[in-house]
Amino acid sequence: MLSVSGPARVQTFVWPKPSYDCGSRGTIASMPKRSVVFVPAILLLLIFESIALHIGLRAQQQTPQPAPPADALTSFTVKITYSQKAMDTLVASKETVIVAGYLTASPIPGTPKKYVDHVGEIGMGTVHKEIAPGEIATFAGVEPTPAMTKWVDSSGPQLLINVYSGRKSSPNNLLDCGIYEGSLKAAQGKTIPIACKLIGE
Repeated sequence: MLSVSGPARVQTFVWPKPSYDCGSRGTIASMPKRSVVFVPAILLLLIFESIALHIGLRAQQQTPQPAPPADALTSFTVKITYSQKAMDTLVASKETVIVAGYLTASPIPGTPKKYVDHVGEIGMGTVHKEIAPGEIATFAGVEPTPAMTKWVDSSGPQLLINVYSGRKSSPNNLLDCGIYEGSLKAAQGKTIPIACKLIGE
């Protein structure tokens, strides 16, 4: 019989811990880190796109809607008739006649205040002709100020025509004349009649 003296020894086996190469691309250890960075980046991109879209829609809603564009260029004539006394005075004094046109428009809501005058209108330019008594004033290619057209309401540009003496023989106006007031579009291709007499006649 075999006898063994002394305490029995038990050998314990320990499994080695797995080793991961964290510096290598494509390893299991590197994948969680890539997911943590990549997913929030997509979410942030979606959030920014949503905010930009919302701001863009609000800007479109608040942008003033301009009136339908009128003809870019307008042509018309003004024919003036004079009383006999007015004609005689103008001819004798070698006086001229000024035909002046003023272009204005009513503004749409939201028009900057700097573009609106004290009577609530937008100035869109002026035109004028100096003629001899008896001549017809011809206006060709009249165009409202392009930069102002986007602030004009649906009634479009308006035209006011005044007539007065050229102040060659006198510092004061000698004529009492009618006016024309209407849309610029309505004046296209028309001959506008205006009657004049001397002031005080």
